[in-house]
Amino acid sequence: MNLDNFRKWEMNPMSYSRLNSFKTYPCQFIINKIFGINTGTNPPMLTGNIVEQMLYEHMIGEERPLKTHLDEFAEQLKGFHDQEQVVKYLELIPKFFAQCKPLFEKMGNYKIQSYQEELHTEILGIPFIGYSDFVFDMGDELFVYDLKTKGRMAINHSDKLQQWVYRKALEEKYNKKVSCHLYIVTPTKHHFEEIVFNDSHEIEIHNILKGMNKAFELCNDKKDFAYLYQPDTSSFIWNSPNMVNARKEIWGI
Repeated sequence: MNLDNFRKWEMNPMSYSRLNSFKTYPCQFIINKIFGINTGTNPPMLTGNIVEQMLYEHMIGEERPLKTHLDEFAEQLKGFHDQEQVVKYLELIPKFFAQCKPLFEKMGNYKIQSYQEELHTEILGIPFIGYSDFVFDMGDELFVYDLKTKGRMAINHSDKLQQWVYRKALEEKYNKKVSCHLYIVTPTKHHFEEIVFNDSHEIEIHNILKGMNKAFELCNDKKDFAYLYQPDTSSFIWNSPNMVNARKEIWGI
């Protein structure tokens, strides 16, 4: 693993979001991380941030009115191309938050050690930075709960890989056992999922890093990445004005 390859493309430190984007959405990785084009957020992504902040404020007893959160949501998306979708999620946010209450009921009496704690570790010599969700101090052990808002109930493998990285960083920092959990909510359901890690999680992270290292080594110009990966313009993800403009700028299509 050559750290200079990561420095060449300003990927030092690395983050799990970059790693996952490279693996899962390579063309969006090229747009956002290589060309530095900001394609903006969208209602589902921003909903996760808003609901998570609402839960944190609820847990520490510093809740702001629901309207404040909804107004912030609408303000951040006032330029979004599909305002019907914005209105839809304004109605869904209270439902997502209602499904967060069981997590408070389960963990509300325990001390929150941190929220959005900055974490650092190294994997194959590559520095990583990340920010954990809810970390609870259970004495000899730390419990991590990662809140995920989803349109339908689903447990994503990528969410588990992310927690593998954060568990590594937390164990190194605090020298304690760390148990990681996903807390998944839809507008009508919730699910607790304790993550059981195995060697394949580490191997997969290593393999993705090695793939990035090779791509970074091969490419000497931003355009080189565009020749390695081509967008599937039939996919709905390329329909927004920002994505259309970005793909035309990079790929000419």
